[in-house]
Amino acid sequence: MLPLFLSLTLAAPSDSPTTRSANTVIPITGTNMGAVSLSDGNTRVYYQDATNGTIIQLVISNDFEIGVWENSALIVPADEVRQNSPIAVSLLSNAAGFEQIRLGFFSPDNVLSEYIWEAEITGGFQGGPTCTDCVTNKGFVGAAGSQMLYALATSATSPPVIRYGFVLDSGDSNTISEAVNTGSGWVVATLT
Repeated sequence: MLPLFLSLTLAAPSDSPTTRSANTVIPITGTNMGAVSLSDGNTRVYYQDATNGTIIQLVISNDFEIGVWENSALIVPADEVRQNSPIAVSLLSNAAGFEQIRLGFFSPDNVLSEYIWEAEITGGFQGGPTCTDCVTNKGFVGAAGSQMLYALATSATSPPVIRYGFVLDSGDSNTISEAVNTGSGWVVATLT
């Protein structure tokens, strides 16, 4: 499998997004990525660094034509994510902006894992093996090497419904399963 090499040309944060004269190239080499965006264009891009295996967040003010790169941060340490893991991201938003971001991936042992960012919780993302709210805690194992993963968040219900689709290791490799949390905890079901 060939790695993905992403190169972005974005204005530096100090540039005016409407009158850029000199663009700064933000060097990025990654294998897989996912993104979420608000209706105003405010965007978060997540990618697995091809050099060290970590998952990095890019904060971008809008689409690449008018937006600017604002900052980047390491979100998931390399020892918690499988090399060449797929990345799936879901978003819950409200009038104030980002409400919750859920970042899904596979651990080195192919455990479906996630990190969660919530607006009302200070300190950034929570996640890892000790995160009790994360799907990681349930130990759902995906098929080794599978690149199949999606994330959905539905805010039409209270609490919201969170879903991750993937190929379950103990299931039929010709179909997908979903880990679903409707507010009562995580369960897994296979598409029938």
